[in-house]
Amino acid sequence: MEQLNILILTLQTGEEVIANLKDHIEVVDGVERKVCYNMIYPFTLEETGQNKNNQVSVIFKPWKRFSCDTSFLIGYDKIVNMCSPLPSIIEEYKKAVDTLIQTLAEQQQQ
Repeated sequence: MEQLNILILTLQTGEEVIANLKDHIEVVDGVERKVCYNMIYPFTLEETGQNKNNQVSVIFKPWKRFSCDTSFLIGYDKIVNMCSPLPSIIEEYKKAVDTLIQTLAEQQQQ
């Protein structure tokens, strides 16, 4: 099973995005080089307030809602910072990814 690298990114636009982040490698002048990041299953994060247990509620929305693509290349210069999400956010992200995969599969069958 491939290692997940789930991170929260703050983009130059101010968007908070959670994604499985990988290095994108291309051959440049005959040498493999990391040229940018590949965001796999990126979702925007929106806080909706606190729930009954005083925990923050979060809504996950696909970063590119009108695209059927599931990975996007992004330049290093477009990311302001990145950090590790809380374990509960990782679990909710995985559920959102599973739902997106199921939705895309259903749409392809139509």
